[in-house]
Amino acid sequence: MPLMSHAVLTDPEFVVPPVPDSPPGGVAWLRSSVARFSSGAVHCRRRDLAVVELASVDPNGLRLRAAERGDGPVEVLAEALGLPANVADDVTVVAKSYQPHTAITEDADRAVARLVEACGGVADEATANRIGLLVQACDATKALVANMVAGRTDPPVPLTRRVAPDGTLVEVSLAEVPFGIGPHACPGREHALALAAGLVEARTR
Repeated sequence: MPLMSHAVLTDPEFVVPPVPDSPPGGVAWLRSSVARFSSGAVHCRRRDLAVVELASVDPNGLRLRAAERGDGPVEVLAEALGLPANVADDVTVVAKSYQPHTAITEDADRAVARLVEACGGVADEATANRIGLLVQACDATKALVANMVAGRTDPPVPLTRRVAPDGTLVEVSLAEVPFGIGPHACPGREHALALAAGLVEARTR
């Protein structure tokens, strides 16, 4: 698969790999309902839902909560969003099947169903994007913490994917832009850094 520079991320000719629409109830539905895997006006609408969720959480308070708890980023963010910390187990399962190039397991589908219930039981875009925030806070934030503890500056997620104008699937390096740039830049950058800083503080006390 060709490897491209991060300049591709601001080129409107390169789009995120599309995912098929899917009825509510599992990982396929989650993928088809989040901002992460959509483009254009649909992406903007869904991204706004995620931004509203994040706006309800004070990053400094998130850092303090993370430093006090010292467990994991999903537990901390979930509680800040008014959800029980034990949703982290299901989020971890879903994260393994979240990306379109990964296989969807029955366990992951069941985990999505439980997360929908934890978020109020309505499988709509708002719920999907709330779950998406938790999933994207999972492995990436853990990697960010590990890098900070080790004194490394490499991005927690080294690559992302785009579809070129000719239909070729390409990988895009996130070196120097660890939170992305362009329309799909991470809306939770400030929150992720706060979470990581709090967890590093808890580890080094």
